[in-house]
Amino acid sequence: MNAKLVAIYRHTIETGKREVTLREAVEAVGYSEKQVKRDIKSWQTLGWVEYQAGKGRGHESILRFQSGFARTLNDWVETSFSTASMADAAKWLEWEWPPALRELIQARIWSRFGFEQTEEDRFVFPRTRTLESLDPLDIHIAMEASLSRHVFDRLFEWDGTTVQTSLAHHIEEVTFGFRCYIRKGVTFHNGMTLAAKDVVYSLNRLLARGKQVWLFAPIERVESPAPYVIDIHTKAHRAYIERLLAQTPASITYEGAEGIVGTGPFKLEKRSEEVVRLRAFERGLRPRPSLDVVEFVTFSETDYAKWSAGDDQSIVKWIAEAGARYLMFNLQHSWFKDDMDTRLAIQQAIHKEAFVDLGGERHQVAHGFFPEASRPVAAPKATGSSRRPLRLLHLPFDVATEDAMLVAEQLRVAGFTVETETYTIASLLQEETLRRADLILCGEMMSEDLDLAFLAFLTSELSLVGKLIAHETELRTMMDRYRQTDMSAWPWLHRDVERYLTEAALVIPLYHVARERRFPSFLGEVPVDVFGHPRYDQLWIRPSV
Repeated sequence: MNAKLVAIYRHTIETGKREVTLREAVEAVGYSEKQVKRDIKSWQTLGWVEYQAGKGRGHESILRFQSGFARTLNDWVETSFSTASMADAAKWLEWEWPPALRELIQARIWSRFGFEQTEEDRFVFPRTRTLESLDPLDIHIAMEASLSRHVFDRLFEWDGTTVQTSLAHHIEEVTFGFRCYIRKGVTFHNGMTLAAKDVVYSLNRLLARGKQVWLFAPIERVESPAPYVIDIHTKAHRAYIERLLAQTPASITYEGAEGIVGTGPFKLEKRSEEVVRLRAFERGLRPRPSLDVVEFVTFSETDYAKWSAGDDQSIVKWIAEAGARYLMFNLQHSWFKDDMDTRLAIQQAIHKEAFVDLGGERHQVAHGFFPEASRPVAAPKATGSSRRPLRLLHLPFDVATEDAMLVAEQLRVAGFTVETETYTIASLLQEETLRRADLILCGEMMSEDLDLAFLAFLTSELSLVGKLIAHETELRTMMDRYRQTDMSAWPWLHRDVERYLTEAALVIPLYHVARERRFPSFLGEVPVDVFGHPRYDQLWIRPSV
């Protein structure tokens, strides 16, 4: 059985016929006539179809389904989906099934999501996209950051209010900065014992190749004078260094297996476009997870939405995110960089309340990136502006498309010509994408350490804002103030920076998000991490006894 045959069969059902012409079959599947004919031979051999070749002008070739094909197809579904992997089932679900049969297939797949207790406890969960890299140096998406922290540990951990020791059990001040003492007996997922040299490698790799250069610049270098001791050369104070070393990019990974092997509670067992599988690690720093396997299978947005809505007793949690959805001016590749008046005119044309009125996860109007401190900022009025055509880029998801249509409508009312295009998450920071944009709709979720996340947002190569305003000298001067200011006073610096972003018309925050996290009813009370995702290392299945 394959996608071509199923698509042709669906066509016969929709047209009310048992047979189709070869031309209709080719149109139904989108393949060449030669490819379809090759498959027809095997379908004939299996006894599923009859094929009558057309002879002479005006006589078309006919493909006819055998009378028992409906039962044959149902039996194949019954047998195949009961034994197929979730990854294979996800691929099959993309076929053009007859609607009734597709609903049956969906029900079979959905029944396999959730907890599965056989010889091991498994948790299988659908995702709507292929996961990007889990390498701590490359992560800029909340889902990847959440999973990464299940695979890798750091020297310290930030719980939102205080710093806790982790791979480092003690830190002390010395003349050149700080000396950290590493826990003994910690094992990597590949069986190798963690030592100071591994920490030195990971942190020096971060300093040399990391994409948050400004944030980690206060660390001059990292050395090891003894097997379980590391020296951090820096002039920064202890509170900043501890919180810095608790960030995702500072995760400790194994040389030669970066982004794959760590010391966390789960080890990465498989990663492909279709599936990501984590398995509990027996000898980790933290207690072994109760779950043996956590698996994520990629499905379409439509199928995911149907699955989520299908559980009438779903647990719904609304999580207000720090950060905002925003409209970014392309200050590197667009003519905007030299035309502040036009940027101000666009800023004045945007009516943010209209976005919140669209509903959904749009929680409140944003004037900055900290929801609790979001206050209007008066910006200069435009004295004149260009009416050159604008190209607006947005993600292909429904919410982003709605936002883009509203931005375009508001700008057209103000006299601008706007055309919209889409970009993918993976391509956002690529030069090819940026060079075709004047305006870009994006979002920032700050949920690890809000203070440092805001600084990374403005300076990191992994942030759209950080990448496009890297050469704004006045902003960089403002950012340098952070290094001379006690962290308790940083909230006031945050407000100053947000005010400057508005007054200089560099970024337009649109709205803050309160995201609906929907969990299946079988999970019970779900422990959630700083990214709004489940703490898989704390989930468990009550044994059947």
